[in-house]
Amino acid sequence: MLPFHRAPTTTLGVTVNGSTSDNAVLVDDHQLARHLASEAGQALLDLREGRRKLGRTDTWSLRDEADRLAHDLLVDRLARHRPSDIVMSEEGRDDPIRLEAPRTWIIDPLDGTHDYPFDGSIEWAVHVALVSDSRPTAGAVAVPAIGKVFGTDLARFADRGQRPEPLVICGRSNVFYGTEVADALDGSVSACGSSGFKAMLVVDGVVDVYVHASGLYEWDVCAPAAVAAATGLVVSDIHGQRIDYNKPNPTVEGLVISRPEYAKTTQATLRRLGV
Repeated sequence: MLPFHRAPTTTLGVTVNGSTSDNAVLVDDHQLARHLASEAGQALLDLREGRRKLGRTDTWSLRDEADRLAHDLLVDRLARHRPSDIVMSEEGRDDPIRLEAPRTWIIDPLDGTHDYPFDGSIEWAVHVALVSDSRPTAGAVAVPAIGKVFGTDLARFADRGQRPEPLVICGRSNVFYGTEVADALDGSVSACGSSGFKAMLVVDGVVDVYVHASGLYEWDVCAPAAVAAATGLVVSDIHGQRIDYNKPNPTVEGLVISRPEYAKTTQATLRRLGV
């Protein structure tokens, strides 16, 4: 298991230890994104713990209930705080009106649904991002099981410490590409679930490069990519191109997040592989 840095710091991961009043209207988009990601994450933790205490271990029904719970919470809060904005959610119906909207929130209420139901699993996240003119303007990723939320208004990505070799993270179905990049960097590779979780591993200095070489949906990518880019990491699609959002077909051709010193070799390796 690849742990996050768990000690509370003043840099990247804000420890979730309180909430804003439900009746308060948050005027700052960065603050709102972090607050909503945190609130949804806590609700998901409470749901999982409540199921555990009741001895209800049906993972399929828990996944479905969790998706609905987080989606409904986020949509409700955005309707309250940003009633004029449009929301595109993995769990919602795609409304074409978003294509003409000046502001669209792109949310993944529960990224890493497969891993979420299992006691002790930390490989899941909540994504909340705001897009205007195809670009993210604010966003947050909560990693609830370790009590952190990362946002676009927070500090520079964390130092990698004394790790002797570069570490590449990838999805369980993308190990080939992760291994090739790790070999090119004279490093090693590991795999786990949830794009938000993996992206925040790079932000938090636990790993150096995240490679996802297959297609993703915008809700998988938008908030993690926005947070990573805001902290100074190099972010692109698998071809090294800028990622635009709120497109008619809301898909993304992979995702690469890298510390700056490893970006050139990472992209050269992926070009060589012909992705």
